[in-house]
Amino acid sequence: MKFQTLLIAGSLAMSAPVFSDQAPAIPTGSLDVSELMVRQGVAPTFSWNIEYPAQVTDVVDINEDDEIIPKTKLRVRVSMIGVGLTDQYGTQYPAKVYMKLGNKSWDNIFSGTSSQVKPDVDLIDTVVKAGTTFEFAAKLNWTGYDYYYNDSSNITVLKNGDTPPSVAAGYSDQTSVAEYLRPYIQDGKIALGPMDVIYVSELTHSQYQKNESGYDMQDVITLVRFEKVAE
Repeated sequence: MKFQTLLIAGSLAMSAPVFSDQAPAIPTGSLDVSELMVRQGVAPTFSWNIEYPAQVTDVVDINEDDEIIPKTKLRVRVSMIGVGLTDQYGTQYPAKVYMKLGNKSWDNIFSGTSSQVKPDVDLIDTVVKAGTTFEFAAKLNWTGYDYYYNDSSNITVLKNGDTPPSVAAGYSDQTSVAEYLRPYIQDGKIALGPMDVIYVSELTHSQYQKNESGYDMQDVITLVRFEKVAE
């Protein structure tokens, strides 16, 4: 029996940013036809397979402490989206960002100010196995300021479709988290690749200072991208 395979895909709704090397964000599949041409009165046989796009929660668990734990073997890439540590005069201040993968030591993946952020540079690019726990920490790199970890309310993991923090910026030189993440916001929701998450962080005010203007959840914003790999 002769079979013809055709690619089928739903209409693509573009949203920024688009990550072409990830699993597609729309259903895809194949349609098999037993015969290309048939006589009148003879019905060809059709069969099809539809593959729905993977979501990040299909491949990782995110627990109540915002630890990320892969369910399968994954490639992981980490990059900085931005640092929003400024004062009322627009002076930039440095941040330090750390990640810990499984039983490895804490890795200082970034140290610097907003002007030193390079969003297109991967700070981590590695393959991890199922069960590897991801932890995150960051601080204002200035005397008198402490580290905040992923189990603190000062650091939050967001995925595609989540609502971004609506906390106003502390100073006129800063932007709100929604504006700062403008390329990653669509219709008031986080618009990431289906296999991505971001960490948003507040590093200058504690959870007990949420009513103060400086509590803005924009001090460090970090992107984590996952990709399935063969076992």
